[in-house]
Amino acid sequence: MVTDPGNEGYQCQSGRTRARHDNLFADLPPRLTFTVDVEDDGSGPDRAERMTLGLLDLLDETQARASFFIVGELAEARSALIRRIAAGGHELASHGHRHEALAITGRVRLRNELARARCVLEDITGAPVLGFRAPLFSLTPSVPWAPDLLAEAGFAYSSSVLPARNWLHGWPGAPRQPFLWSSGLLEVPVPVARLGPLALPVLGGMYLRYLPGWDVRRLARQLAATQGDALWSYCHPYDLDRQARFERRKDAGPVASFFLWANRGLMERRLRALLEGRQSLPFADRIAAWRETAPRFTPAG
Repeated sequence: MVTDPGNEGYQCQSGRTRARHDNLFADLPPRLTFTVDVEDDGSGPDRAERMTLGLLDLLDETQARASFFIVGELAEARSALIRRIAAGGHELASHGHRHEALAITGRVRLRNELARARCVLEDITGAPVLGFRAPLFSLTPSVPWAPDLLAEAGFAYSSSVLPARNWLHGWPGAPRQPFLWSSGLLEVPVPVARLGPLALPVLGGMYLRYLPGWDVRRLARQLAATQGDALWSYCHPYDLDRQARFERRKDAGPVASFFLWANRGLMERRLRALLEGRQSLPFADRIAAWRETAPRFTPAG
């Protein structure tokens, strides 16, 4: 298991260590949006449900409200979990019907599956579903038709673009602030900070698990200065699952599967430090204000 290169002594419970841990995010603004991608990483739906319930407990303890992007197949299998998320005051949003990149799903099947995934969530809770997040942030130049399909399906916003080069999926040159597609769909891109030649979503997923403490602190300060009010974080319930055995994922190769699995020991403490003392509001509560100032984006070509 990889250890934290920041060497911040997270196993120690001293006040000094806790203060240094909290200071990782001291420069971030007092308000952000915390988001969760709920999917089966290969460990099975039972484990995905248990880890999601544990994450809900953490959100209750920190008085945070979040946006949960849920894979339709998992929602169909675990309707009680979906109702539990909604009962906690969290927003329900779609993560597609199955967890695969949009280019693999394809235009025809995506049109059908968007409607199905959205209806599953709305039928379980009776509440409208406004948001969509592409699995693996796979809204890229290779699927230029996707924003139109999302608007046709009735979504008000998307959170699917990683505006940088990335080892999985990214859109270099896309805006880094909320923007409008030609369809009128609002896009809320992943906040990224520059580390050397790389632009990384430092507040999310495996990046938050792997980056050393001094880089997290420095990049969080950079995000606070550049991202303004459109700051948000993301994680998966499995990011906190320290007991899961390694399994190769269906949506990733062996190397990517390993990095998505390893180094989960830091995540709960880092998330707690990120959330405590801050107001976390779901995207649904914030998109109206972002839409007022969002520019339109017309991709080249």
